[in-house]
Amino acid sequence: KTGVVKPRPSIFLFGDSLTQEGFGVDGNVGWASLLASAYIRRADVLNRGFSGYNTRHALDILPTMFVPNNNNNQEQQQQQQQHSTTLFCTVFLGANDATAPGSRQHVPIEEYGTNLSKIVTTIRQTFGNETLPIILFTPPPVDAQKWTNFKGLPQSNRNSTLAASYGEVCKKVASQHKNCPCLDVFALLGGDQDGDDYTKHLSDGLHLSGSGNTLIFESLMTLLKSEFPHIAPMEGDGKTGKIGIPLQHQLWEDLC
Repeated sequence: KTGVVKPRPSIFLFGDSLTQEGFGVDGNVGWASLLASAYIRRADVLNRGFSGYNTRHALDILPTMFVPNNNNNQEQQQQQQQHSTTLFCTVFLGANDATAPGSRQHVPIEEYGTNLSKIVTTIRQTFGNETLPIILFTPPPVDAQKWTNFKGLPQSNRNSTLAASYGEVCKKVASQHKNCPCLDVFALLGGDQDGDDYTKHLSDGLHLSGSGNTLIFESLMTLLKSEFPHIAPMEGDGKTGKIGIPLQHQLWEDLC
């Protein structure tokens, strides 16, 4: 017989390059790697980010993220066990939908909202948990000039005005689903403030710098502790706290 690693409870991250790069790029910190560190020995963070994808692409591939239930297949049984212990999901989509009309990645704003809602519903139906916490992230602000320079474009196909409007739709979709809060990344990074201070949180005008990744991680942890304390990491020594996900197995001091 061959063995497989027994899965811990999982955290499912679904999105575009802002998720794909969530473990960091070129040695820099990423929000997903910080999340994995916070849940070390508690849960496995599964990064399913796809650079360049919009919600249309994401909705098409979402079913391939999961193994269908088949009681005669050991791998599928293992996957179903993991489904049953998923703590929460994040969905970070919209930055590519919000490219200018006529761009290859553009998705009309009405369709974006419909697709995002379908993604929430599909994830919950697949996991068999209609109240599974799913946290939606709005698109970040855009530094159009930095992005233009980075890509060598004659004119930027992205801007903060479009990103903000798609973010409002994201917040509306979140409000229509139970246990589906929205992390307003646009406001978090300062996109709704006067001036260009927000640009320090963007590495190339769109993707996140170290400070942007750190802000998202810290705000996500604050949200979890506030709205879902039972699935946040147990504080203290990780074993004797009153609420949260404890460390697996005994502390070494209890073994010798």
